[in-house]
Amino acid sequence: MGHLVRAGGVWNSGQIVPRDWLKRAITPAVMIQDGRRYGYHWYLGASTAAASQRLELWVGGIGWGGQRLYVFRELDLVVAHYCGNYQKPITEQRRINSVVLPEVVLPSFV
Repeated sequence: MGHLVRAGGVWNSGQIVPRDWLKRAITPAVMIQDGRRYGYHWYLGASTAAASQRLELWVGGIGWGGQRLYVFRELDLVVAHYCGNYQKPITEQRRINSVVLPEVVLPSFV
């Protein structure tokens, strides 16, 4: 996804995702909780690396149980979180992502 977004839907010299659809998919359509926005089935938000306090924009997929996929276009970074917290409340499902991304992953890249 990260490369596709940066390359306008092109992979190995072929247009595999229409450029216009990709642009619309990652354009905010509605505002949702926590200051995030939502496009065509993609969430748009920002995270901060703990040490730098610099906002890093992401496009992501958010699923049940703590499943997350983040694409940080400016960092050329894709992060996938696979968690099995299906039986836990939503706040518990988010807890791992809320710590690992800003405290461990992003400081390695910014």
